[in-house]
Amino acid sequence: MTDTSQQQRPIPWELLLVAGVALAAALTMILVVFGKQDLVANYHDPYEYGRIARGFMEHGFDKLTRRAAMLYPHLLWVVYELGGGDNVVRALHTFFHVASCCLVFLLGRKLFNARTGLLAGLFMAVNPMILRYVADMHTETMLTFMVTLTVWLAVRFHQRPSVWNGILLGVVGMLAVLTKGVVLPILAAFGAIWLVRWLRKRPAVPNPIPGLVAMVLAMAVVVAPWTYRNYKVTGGRFVPLTPGTPDAFLRGYIFTKWEYITLQRAPYEFAETESNDLFKRIAKENGTVFELDEVQDDVNNNKEVKRMIREHPFLTVRKVFVGLFTFWYEMTSLKNSLVPFTLALINWGLAFQGFRRARRERRDWWLVLVPVLALNIFVAMLVPLGRYSVPILPCLAILAAFGVDTLLQKRAARQPALDLRAQAKS
Repeated sequence: MTDTSQQQRPIPWELLLVAGVALAAALTMILVVFGKQDLVANYHDPYEYGRIARGFMEHGFDKLTRRAAMLYPHLLWVVYELGGGDNVVRALHTFFHVASCCLVFLLGRKLFNARTGLLAGLFMAVNPMILRYVADMHTETMLTFMVTLTVWLAVRFHQRPSVWNGILLGVVGMLAVLTKGVVLPILAAFGAIWLVRWLRKRPAVPNPIPGLVAMVLAMAVVVAPWTYRNYKVTGGRFVPLTPGTPDAFLRGYIFTKWEYITLQRAPYEFAETESNDLFKRIAKENGTVFELDEVQDDVNNNKEVKRMIREHPFLTVRKVFVGLFTFWYEMTSLKNSLVPFTLALINWGLAFQGFRRARRERRDWWLVLVPVLALNIFVAMLVPLGRYSVPILPCLAILAAFGVDTLLQKRAARQPALDLRAQAKS
């Protein structure tokens, strides 16, 4: 006789629907839409990640650069070493997209309810900002999956802060950081909040210290070989992740100029050229050549960062403040910046609809708000462009979906009263 309590629960139909829509949307983008659209450049490898990966095959990792040190070209390296090609990479991107949408459903259901999870998963599945990166070699599709998986594990840790959950969060979180270093503030923000909540002795808050220690140690174990390799390749210079932070900080002064934030001039054309001219001048003043050695560029640019903060504090504060907003829309042109701008307005408007209800019902809505705010604020300090908002769009989609659920609930609550009035009039 079968013990029904031991039987596996069936996969929710909502999850299957989200996965199916996400798969169909990704394949449609890859096979039909991307090659025909003209909103963004449709060549396959704009940042030469494929060339970097093939370089690893020929001569190993022999030079530390910003993009070569990221996790994404190493994934391509593995694909190419195993005999796969760019179609295998597209298949991986499709998997990342479908998996991200499924995780969004699970997060929405866990934190709110099944309808919120379903709506959030569907929002994600057809979001043009997300789908845009599925068809070509950008790190954003993989990064979005890694960030969403990190948030999902953070929710697990919040509900049960065990050592094992801390290790899982630390390993996956650091892999997300290696995908792109801007994820690190998200983990730091979660850790700080859990610690403060415990120190304040909030009711029913278990001790997170052992789990947090395990998380930090797991992160250190994952990043240690990466940092050691960087140390060896650079001849003894300490670079924990990748070079490029001072570069991004200085670019922020230029990309937040009036003509670029109002999109009177194309940021990725004119602001990029202006930035490169600045870095060439800085390198020349320090007796080097720009991009010959990116670690040395960091040293040179860091001097300029300190000078700008010291001599131009107003400009520094201004660029960070403006960056809080350009993070949500500034793309290559006015036309394609309208897409993320409109989506951000709609998502935030819907999210605000659910905030009061979430607080009233004592839901842990902050677990998906923290990644949004942490990345928004951190990137605003660097170079805040619209595509950098992509990794936290799943979290914002969950909040927006709960806003829709709240509006639907209010409408359902008003309907009986409207029906009674209609009956009275008749």
